[in-house]
Amino acid sequence: MMTKSLKSFVLAGIIASGLTLSANAAQPQHIEGFSHPESVFVNKNEVYVSNIGEKLDPMAKDNDGFISKLDKSGKVVELKWLTNLNAPKGMNVIGNTLYVVDIDTLKGFDIKSKKEVLNIPVSGAVFLNDIVVLDKNTILVSDTGTGIIHKFDLAKKKYETFTKLDSAYAGPNGLLLDTKKKALIVVGYDPAGKQKGSVVSIDLKSKKATKITEPLGALDGVVMAKNGDLLVSDWGEKMQGVIYRVDSKGGVSKIDFEIMGGPADMYSDGVSLWIPRMADKKVSKIDLP
Repeated sequence: MMTKSLKSFVLAGIIASGLTLSANAAQPQHIEGFSHPESVFVNKNEVYVSNIGEKLDPMAKDNDGFISKLDKSGKVVELKWLTNLNAPKGMNVIGNTLYVVDIDTLKGFDIKSKKEVLNIPVSGAVFLNDIVVLDKNTILVSDTGTGIIHKFDLAKKKYETFTKLDSAYAGPNGLLLDTKKKALIVVGYDPAGKQKGSVVSIDLKSKKATKITEPLGALDGVVMAKNGDLLVSDWGEKMQGVIYRVDSKGGVSKIDFEIMGGPADMYSDGVSLWIPRMADKKVSKIDLP
């Protein structure tokens, strides 16, 4: 999602995508009652939703952010399952620990006790956004504001720069690990709203970045469909958010789905797609075509 300057920018609208192709329509399930949900993560039969709080301000250190817990049917088990956060965004799980980024800090919480077990402030961080797991001790975290993708050693509680995304692609927002290609898929978002973000693949060993698509829009989340296609969320123009499908050749089409306010950091198991809709204050679950 966005930086501090984006509060007014969001209200004014974001960048147009310009694409009109569509895939098969699908009927969504809507889950209401959230406070600007930014990210969804599914761990076995539990679904976690990060909420940035009452204001659509992803940089506000106001301590009103929280994480909700749902079951896989979409029923809210506990709306404020984990509280006392500022503006939590991307999440991931290793073992019994839920990791979450909160503006400029990586935090870890024991899933059973809810106790904080990790707290690593990131020097100079502007907008920590998404998390992917490389192994049981190593994660990557994007910072959309600085362009840096950080690499964390959880055992040593240290981090270093994994790579910095070329500004031509916009800032790194959503992350996805492509284990078959041994690559990190990154979608770009420009916090200043001056350029469109692209979908990029970064080789995990050489760290070479390869453009998958031309600039599309204000890209936020990225997941993989059952057939290997990429699904990418775009905030769109004037809060007219859409979801793209990107095939193996880089071809782009729009999923025929209702217009959304702020589709953000999605989650998919290849069968169902969970879409946090920040501006709409709800989460939509859709069966993929």
